[in-house]
Amino acid sequence: MMFLACMFSYVIRTNLSITIVAMVNTTSKDGGVGPACTRIADMKSNKTVVLKDFGERFEWNQHIQGLLLSGYFYGVLPASVPAGLLAEKYGGSKVVAFATLIPAVLNLLMPWAATVHYGFVFALRFVMGFFGGAVYPALHAMIARWVPPGEKGMFVWTMQGGPFGTVVTFALCGAVISAYGWTTAYYVTSGLMLVFYALWVFLIYDTPELHPNITEKEKTYIKEQIGTSVSKQKVQLPVKAVATSLPFLVLLWAHFANMWGIYFIATNGPKYTLEVLGFNMKSGGAITGLPYIARLGAGVLFAAAGDYVRRKKYLSLGWIRKIFMLFSHLGPAACLIAMTYVGCDATTAMIMLILALAFNGAACQTSLQNHQDLAPNYAGSLYGIMNTFGSFPGFIIPPIIGALTNEKNGVEEWRVMFWISAVVFISATVLFWLFGSAEIQPWNDSSQVKVPTLSEEEMQINETTKKDDADNTEAEENERL
Repeated sequence: MMFLACMFSYVIRTNLSITIVAMVNTTSKDGGVGPACTRIADMKSNKTVVLKDFGERFEWNQHIQGLLLSGYFYGVLPASVPAGLLAEKYGGSKVVAFATLIPAVLNLLMPWAATVHYGFVFALRFVMGFFGGAVYPALHAMIARWVPPGEKGMFVWTMQGGPFGTVVTFALCGAVISAYGWTTAYYVTSGLMLVFYALWVFLIYDTPELHPNITEKEKTYIKEQIGTSVSKQKVQLPVKAVATSLPFLVLLWAHFANMWGIYFIATNGPKYTLEVLGFNMKSGGAITGLPYIARLGAGVLFAAAGDYVRRKKYLSLGWIRKIFMLFSHLGPAACLIAMTYVGCDATTAMIMLILALAFNGAACQTSLQNHQDLAPNYAGSLYGIMNTFGSFPGFIIPPIIGALTNEKNGVEEWRVMFWISAVVFISATVLFWLFGSAEIQPWNDSSQVKVPTLSEEEMQINETTKKDDADNTEAEENERL
């Protein structure tokens, strides 16, 4: 269900990315119509291009489109930190429920808002982001209370439900728009989200203690494995300690870089594949989703590999995080740089895009999990801070692309954006290798006392067990005497 929660969070986040292509006119400043690469071929063959009728089209230039695509992320900005705090205080399941219901209802109003004024579209997207941005911090707070440390990799992989939601959105909306027009796409996505909301409310609980069907054996195992790293009391976030923690600050930038790549492709991928490379709406939606399928599959492998290496103690946790950064951040940077020079070679461009997100699947062992290492007591709050900072690319990228492509929407204009994205990824990798950490920080404990690590806890448990066994043996010997 956590996987689905992430998936539907991205459905509402990315549906405008593909529907907006069908909602606007794509006439360039030079009078050309249609995708840039297709336009070059059509000019050579003197072919006339006519835009397909997917419903009413609006005269929204690239600046307006950038504003609307960033609207959701402006909403996420003020919501993420409060969401983490609320999840820790009242329970993550309740926060996720509201974060699903309200955006689903507002999404139904999008066709009406578009016909009135694009300002109404921006307002709706902002409110959707305000509530929808609460999903991830709430889920991280739940994971901290449900999942033992050595098994977190596979559960953090559930966060890959988000990119999978992008796959579903692009493929589903592309097919629906092609067959029934863009207005229907909004109704279909909202309907699916409302069904999920009903299932979540009836099936999900915040802690093992509240779950009615969990066995005592399972409950005991979870509580013993989590140990004292997560407080049973409500604790207040040590803001000053967090703000001056170098390991957390470099994690913030690593998460920023990770979200930069995801938002760049999720928010603007359809625009590039449909408006520049020239894919049609039906096939283009599905093709643009392929990188996220690759990220999902690779995420499973990276999550399993990281957890296996940790269980076998082949590498320290810190080295696991740093080595996997080479895949999650440096790999996408190399692929995006390569993609800048393939031009209108659509096949090679898509292969590079697929490889970029496949490598980024390793983020489930780096920036998506490192906050759990640093301070599991504040997992929800820390991810709320990360989600706030990580939402910046969502409203930084579209205006930049709008400015780059407003006069001419071609490969060369987009090349600048690919280079910027690669630099962001590379800088995050270097900083994490220099200053990143996987040690529990002293401020994880509200009394500022270092919380024992898992290995220390295990040693304490073993010592207690040996002492109890010795006492029992002595008592039995006394009885025989």
